[in-house]
Amino acid sequence: MAQMQDRVAIVTGGGSGMGRATSLLFAREGAAVAVADINDAGGRETVGMIEQAGDRALFVHTDTADEAAVVALVSETASTFGRVDAMVTAAGISYSNFVEKDEATDPWRNPKEGLILNKPTARWQKVLDVNQTGVMICAREAARQMIAQDNGGTIVNFASIAAYGPVPTIADYCVSKAGIVMLTKCLAVEFGGNGIRVNAVAPGPIETGMTQSLLETGRLQQQAAALPLGRVARPEEVADVVLFLSCDQSSYITGKTIGVDGGTYTV
Repeated sequence: MAQMQDRVAIVTGGGSGMGRATSLLFAREGAAVAVADINDAGGRETVGMIEQAGDRALFVHTDTADEAAVVALVSETASTFGRVDAMVTAAGISYSNFVEKDEATDPWRNPKEGLILNKPTARWQKVLDVNQTGVMICAREAARQMIAQDNGGTIVNFASIAAYGPVPTIADYCVSKAGIVMLTKCLAVEFGGNGIRVNAVAPGPIETGMTQSLLETGRLQQQAAALPLGRVARPEEVADVVLFLSCDQSSYITGKTIGVDGGTYTV
């Protein structure tokens, strides 16, 4: 039996990277998947890949920082597939203008732009709006739907190793991800009585579109080389852990953040 057979999952950020890898894996494991992303082309491509394999999927254009958009996402998913059993909040940005690919404000290409002393408050706030408040909204709306169904469910949030170690040029990102670790615990306590488990993953060096600048400057490879496993991870390796936290194999795990990080901070 497939591990997500007959379940319905929403994956934000499903148009690329770890969100796409999770969407494809969930579909292979029997789930109907609502792919949510602000990137229409990427989201539709993910859905096309799922449907080509004979599985069920839906694309919903979603800005996770927009409360009305998230409410519509959950509603459309439940209307199309009949229910919502799993929410994965993979959508996120590494800096305020990441979606626009603005190299001038990319903190890896222009470190001075990322310093708190030089960062406009609006840039800081946008990262928190997407990475922290957006996750809360997605989790809350999914939980409301799950409670209405009265049969529990799972939520898996995306934190980061940046939650545990300060990086001056991306302080907003670090703070947003540290908040996800605590938010996950708070939601696990609040939703547990309704049979909803809430966990998180904290990826380390992963080869995705978000880390492209780090790859091109060689910083990601240097970071990975210092780890016990000594390499950069693939998005699929994170998706495997998300699947574990979303299926019955982890039925007694909630409130935890699992590092998928090659041993970061182990030595």
